Formats: sequence, structure tokens, C-alpha cells
Amino acid sequence: MSEIESIIDDLLNEEQNIFGIGIISRAGELITQTANWDLTNDLALINEMLNLKLELGQKGISSLTILGIKYMIVENTEERKIGTSITGKGHIIICPIPIGGTGAIIAYINPQVGPRDALFNVQDYAKKLENLV
Repeated sequence: MSEIESIIDDLLNEEQNIFGIGIISRAGELITQTANWDLTNDLALINEMLNLKLELGQKGISSLTILGIKYMIVENTEERKIGTSITGKGHIIICPIPIGGTGAIIAYINPQVGPRDALFNVQDYAKKLENLV
């Protein structure tokens, strides 16, 4: 098992509300993902969001569709991007690695909880991946 896979396992064990994870390299490639969540077809838009530098007052991309589920982007900062499905199908958290970088960890969050319930753990684990992607 690679160091990246072991970090993903640790995160999934620590944060029960994360139902899927993907890791994107600085080059925009999908390094790995959990078996239940395929980000391959949606990678271009995720990378576009990661690479878009927002000027003060700009909103940027307002929604993101992953596996056919549309998420409204409710927070878009250098440290994190948070999306929520308006049809109750869950949330996504995208944390750049390192903070402000172009590589990222993306997590699918349980629809029964708020995305902020898992945010601290996702950000914490993004830092652990800093020298690996």
C-alpha cells in the first residue's frame, strides 16, 4: 500500500461522514480514488476550478456536476471549495494541496450531515499529502 493510500485509509477511518475520496496531482491528474466514486469524467471541470485564481469580489464557478449530481458552490476560497447538492444528495469538499496549490483532495460527504462536520479533517489530511503529490 502506498503512503497516499494509507493516508486515505486513515482519513476514512477517522471521518465516518466521508463516503468517497479522490486525490488530484499538481499536474491535474487523478492519482487515486476510492472504488465507489469515479471522478474521471468530471476531472476537467474540477481542475478548471482549482486553477482559477479569483480576484477580490469574483465568485468564480457557481456549480460543479460530479457523477451527474449538481453541487452549488457555497464557498470558494484558496483554502477550500465547498459544494452542496440542492436535491439532498450530499456535499463535496475540495482542499488544495498544499493550501493554495493546484493538487487537491476531494471528498464526498454524507448527505445527512453538514459539510463543515468533515471540513477540519479533510483540510488536515490535505496538509499530510503536501510532499506526496
